[in-house]
Amino acid sequence: MSSVSSSEYSRYFVPGYGISRHIIFSHIHFYLGPYASVRPYSYLGREGYLVTAPGRPLTKSQIEDLQNLSKQYELQAAERMVPSNDGGEAEDAYINRPIQVQQRRRYGPSSDSSHGRNR
Repeated sequence: MSSVSSSEYSRYFVPGYGISRHIIFSHIHFYLGPYASVRPYSYLGREGYLVTAPGRPLTKSQIEDLQNLSKQYELQAAERMVPSNDGGEAEDAYINRPIQVQQRRRYGPSSDSSHGRNR
C-alpha cells in the first residue's frame, strides 16, 4: 500500500453555485480518489468548497457533472417535500419553493398587545 505525501496534495476552492453539499461530499472520491476531501469554505465572500486531493484538480467536465447531479438531487428532494393533491399526484416541484415548518411558540407579550404600535 502506497501513501501519498502531504506535499503532493493540492488545495483549491470550487464555487458552490449549483453544487449540492450532499452531492459533492458523496461523489468527491469517485472523481479524485480515496484520499480526497472536501469541506464548506468561503473565499473572498463567495460560498463554495475547499477541495484537498492528490493530483490534478476537478476538470470543468467533472464540475458540470456535479452540477447536473445536484440539480437532479434537489428536484427529487423538492418532490418529496411537496404534498400530493387528492388524486395522489404531487404538485409540480420547484427547488426553492418555501416549505412551511412548524413554528415555535413565542413566550412574551401577546400578539394583541399595543407594544410597538401607534400610541
